[in-house]
This record gives sequence, C-alpha cells and structure tokens, in this order.
Amino acid sequence: MMAHGQSGEMIQKYQYKTHLKNEMKSLPTYNGSIKKRLIFIIMSVTLLTALIGYGSFVYWYMQNQYEQKIELSKTVSLILAQDFAKLILLNDVSAAADISDSLKSFSTLESMVLYKLDKKPILQYSKDGKSLNPESLPEIVLDKLFLDGNILKLYSATMYKNSKLGTVKYEFQVQTLFDVIKKNLSVVIIILSLMFLISYFLTLYFAKKFTNPILNLVKFLEKIELKNSYKKRIQTKEKNEYGILYEEVNQMLQRIEDSHNVLKIAAVTFETQNGITITDKNQKILLVNKAFTKITGYEASEVKGLSPKILQSGLHDKNFYDEMKKSLKEKNIWVGEITNKHKDGTIVNEHLTIQSILDNKGEVIYYVASFLDITLQKEMEFKLKEKESQLIQKSKMAAMGEMLENIAHQWRQPLSVISAAASGVLLKKSLELEIDEKEHIESLEKITNTVQYMSNTINDFRDFFKNDKYVTFFNLKNSYERVLGLIGSKLKSIDIELIENLNDVNISGIENEFIQVLMNIISNAKDALNECENRKLLFVDIFKESSNAVIIIKDNAGGIPKELIDKVFEPYFTTKGNEGTGIGLHMSKDIIDNHMNGNLSVENEKYTFEGTEYIGAKFIIKLPISKK
Repeated sequence: MMAHGQSGEMIQKYQYKTHLKNEMKSLPTYNGSIKKRLIFIIMSVTLLTALIGYGSFVYWYMQNQYEQKIELSKTVSLILAQDFAKLILLNDVSAAADISDSLKSFSTLESMVLYKLDKKPILQYSKDGKSLNPESLPEIVLDKLFLDGNILKLYSATMYKNSKLGTVKYEFQVQTLFDVIKKNLSVVIIILSLMFLISYFLTLYFAKKFTNPILNLVKFLEKIELKNSYKKRIQTKEKNEYGILYEEVNQMLQRIEDSHNVLKIAAVTFETQNGITITDKNQKILLVNKAFTKITGYEASEVKGLSPKILQSGLHDKNFYDEMKKSLKEKNIWVGEITNKHKDGTIVNEHLTIQSILDNKGEVIYYVASFLDITLQKEMEFKLKEKESQLIQKSKMAAMGEMLENIAHQWRQPLSVISAAASGVLLKKSLELEIDEKEHIESLEKITNTVQYMSNTINDFRDFFKNDKYVTFFNLKNSYERVLGLIGSKLKSIDIELIENLNDVNISGIENEFIQVLMNIISNAKDALNECENRKLLFVDIFKESSNAVIIIKDNAGGIPKELIDKVFEPYFTTKGNEGTGIGLHMSKDIIDNHMNGNLSVENEKYTFEGTEYIGAKFIIKLPISKK
C-alpha cells in the first residue's frame, strides 16, 4: 500500500509539473535581470535624448550663424551702396578708401571683392591688409552660401536705385562644427554627467518600484508546491497592469488547482477494478493499468505499441467489429459485451466501453477503453437460469399434482353419470326387459356428452402444461375462466363463494404464464380459506385503470401475519410446512414483474361485505395494456 501511494503521488507530481509548464510555455523568456535591463534601457534613452538635444542645438547654432552672415552681407551692401556706386560709376578713388574704412568695423568679415558688370574686380578688401589677387567673377548663384573650412563665401548683387551695378564677394569667418563642440565641450560634459547621475538614481528608484511587484510574484511562484501552496493566492493593492497580471496569475493557479483535483480523481480512477487501455488514433496501445494485467494476463511492457486485437477470441464475426467501428465513428462511443481471450487461452467475458477522445478540430487523437471482467457474472446468470428452469419445472410439477387432484375430483360426478347410464342399459339387457329406443338414445347421448366434458378437461390440462413461450394478444377474462375450468370444482367442494367483477381487458404476453400466476394465487387463497370455519369468500376483479389492466384477488381468510407479509415472494418461503413448495408466489412475482413488465404486490385489507366486516389478503396485479 505504501509503494502504491508513493507511486500515485509521483504520478500526480509529474502531471502537475507538466501542466504548470504548459501554462507557462506561452510566456516569453529573457536572460538576465529585468532590473539591470530596465536601468540600461533608461540610461540609454537618457544618453540618446541628450545627444539628440545637443545635436539639435549645434545644428540650430550653425544655421543661425549662416543666417546672421547673410543678414550682415545685406547690411554691408545697403550701407555701402552709395560708395559702391561712386566707385563704379564715377571711378571715385576716395570712395574706395571710405569703403575700406567702413568694412573694418565688421570683425567677422575676412575679405571683400567688388566686381563690375563685366565681372572684373574693381575693389578688394582684406582684414589683414594683404593683397588677394582676385580672379574674374565665376559663374555663381547669388545669395548662395559656399563653405570652405571656416570661411563662408557669399556672392551678392550691388544695387543702386534698383539698378544692378555689379557683384560683391564676401568672405566671413565662421565657427566650424568642431569649433562649436570644442568651445562647449566642458559644459557638455558637465551637463551630461549631471544628467547621468540624476538619471541613474531616478532609474534605481523607479526600477525598484517597477520590478518589486514582479520580483514578489516570482518569489511567490517559486514557493508553490504540489500539496498545499498551489491553493494560495497572491494579494496586491495595485490597480494598474500589475493588478491585472496578479489576477491572471491567480486565475491560472485556480485552473491548475482544478486540473490537479481532476488529475487526482483520474489517478485514482485509473487504478480501479476496471481494466483501462489507452491507444493512439492508429489503435496502438500507449498505456494500461494494473487491472488490465489482472484481467488479461498481459503485462504493460508486453502490449505497449501493439493492437488490442491480440485479445480477440475469434468468437465474434466481422459484422460485430464493423458495428463497433461504425458506432465509434458516428457517436464517438461504443458500449457492449465482448468475449476476449486471456493470455493463457481461456475465455474472458467483458463489459466494454470505448470512448473516442477528440481534439479541437474534432479529429480522433486517442481511444480510451474501460472493461470489466463479467465471466463470473455470466456463469452465475447461467446457473440462475438453470435454477429458474428447475423452479418452474418444480412449480409445474406441484401444479400438476394439484391438477390431477382437481381432475379426479371433477371426474367423479361425470363417471357416476356414465356408470349409471351404462348400468341401467346393462341391467335391462340382463333382465331381458324391453329397452325403449328413446331411452336408449338418451343414455348414449348422456354418456357421449359426459365423455366430451371429460375430454375438454383433459385439453385444458394439456394446454396449461404446454411449453408455449410465444407472446400473444389475449383476454384476461377468458384466461380467468380457463383457470376456473381447472380448479372451479375444487373451490365449490369447500364452499368457496366467488364474487366476480369481470371486464373485457386485452393485453399481450405469454398466456400460459399468466394462467399459472392466477392458479398460484387462487390456490393459495383456497388453502387459506379451507381452514376458515365461517363464510368463505373470494373476490376477483378485472378492470382498466388508466393505461393498465388491474386484477385484484381478495379473500377473507384473516390476512397474512405482519412479520411474514414481506417474505411471501421470497423463494422457498412457505407457511404450509411440508405441504408447500415455497416457489409458487416467487415464480408469480418473477413472471409479472420481469416477463410481463408489470407489478405484483400483496397487502392486508379490512373491508365490509353484506354488513359483515372481514380481513383478508389482497393480491394486486398491474399490467400495461398493449394495442393489438
């Protein structure tokens, strides 16, 4: 018992862990700490944000610097427009000196060259006073920036009173991208460092706050064990996604607990007295239980991977197995009795149930067969049938003895009539008296009629003992009158009064069996009334009640003792001592209840008849009425 309990527990643990793995299988898996990953992600986002911000600032700074130079060139051109006109139109040399003096006030202007319309330089300016050796004006697009290192070149038209006089080339000194970064590098480093520190501590705080619920959940799940802990539920005050996660985990645990309970029941059920076989869709054996080995003689290792056909006895034809397959295909179940063969060759009778297990698409994935050894039951049924046949035969023999007694009693008077008629004729013949022809014929007719009556009695006797097992449609009133034809004279001989209320009611059944029931009940009533010294009454009623035919047989013999009334239908129970067989009423109960689908019962009844109160046994037969 200990080993069995331990193995059962191991099976349950395996099934439980497998189920838990299946529940968790759909969840994504990650390597490393979630907290570290969260810190890394936040710090990376912070750095990326800072770089993007600084890059945006540098871009804005450079663009702003270029725009300022364009505006500066426009300002210079506007301020010096008159001087440019003097120099170009009037060739005023003093204007060139004025222009150079004015340009010195623009610190970022490195050089300037003024071209006439013929694209030849007329004036040049250099911040450091060096000669530029300017070239002819190239083909360019006005007001477009050209960057050469840290020198920004810009060509602009010289206008005077809406007339173009020439073109000015400006070269401004600007800060390059590297200059901007180098200039602000220390500030950038300080700002980024502060951002990193602040971000790191904020990240630690929020990472802890965000990961603690998950870590608590992980610790809770790690503590789950098979026996008790899986019944626990995790509690939380969170109203966000963590609350939803906790609720889902609790629901998962509830499903696991329910499945575990089902598995416990299944584990116990699997090791019952019923043999269980589980096969795949190709009917290859996957698993059997201990009862399978006990019933078939085969160990699990001997049949695994084989077909259940190894158990076939050869006593069933192809049609039997075709019907089985048809039922499994159409109804996914087959239930019936089958005769299989034990490993040692002996025949085993089984009650078998086969169930198809389907997947979500309705396709068969397994077959589960459960069978019970009913060999002993079949043997007992056979013996019971033999015993029943013996009881019936014994009952008939007892009835035959009583019938012979009844026939002998009924034949006394007819034999006396025959004897008297024959003796009268013989006497007159011996005395040589004249025999009247009419009287002679009357005597012969009397003898003939009496013999016919006796012949009818023999026919009734023969019909009663016919082994007729065919179901027919018969009249209850006629059946009762046939019974009276057999035992009526015996009832009259002990002064039994019959009070009858007979209606024509037809039912279907085996009439001879029903007649035997009436014979048994009336004979028992006759025996009980025979001991009465007062008036002897026997009531017989036949009538319809709803969809049933009802037959009531009641006497006034004082009833059946209370301590015995529940035993009257038991086999071999009798109150007549050696004179009774104890099987008549038992057989009657079996015929009415099992053969005719009715009900036979008995009770004591106190009633009044013709002003006198009586007590007697009341037998009630109820039979379903069948349409012809």
